[in-house]
Amino acid sequence: MQSVDELARVLAILIAEQGNYTYVDKLSNAPSKELAIFHIREALRDFNSLLAKEKFSNPKAKEEISKVYFKGLEEQIAALSKIEDRRELKETVSLIGAKALTLAARLRLAERGEVE
Repeated sequence: MQSVDELARVLAILIAEQGNYTYVDKLSNAPSKELAIFHIREALRDFNSLLAKEKFSNPKAKEEISKVYFKGLEEQIAALSKIEDRRELKETVSLIGAKALTLAARLRLAERGEVE
């Protein structure tokens, strides 16, 4: 399985800034790669809107945006689109969700000064 860190990072930023778990929930429960890619597209649409935002409620989320490696993000989406096995798809989207939730928690705690 290829790294999913960039996909997780984008979702974590959305959670940390908007408090919205919808994309993680929908992606983690996607029964097909078509639906998984659809949910990723929706999240990326909101992420693109977030890029234009000047004032962030969570400055740590804004800092995390600079760490997004967009070429890696493109590669991860391409790799996800090639998954044929349902079990592998479920494992991959669950891993993306778990990593996103972990990073989102770290960003929220860092914003409050509770972790680095």
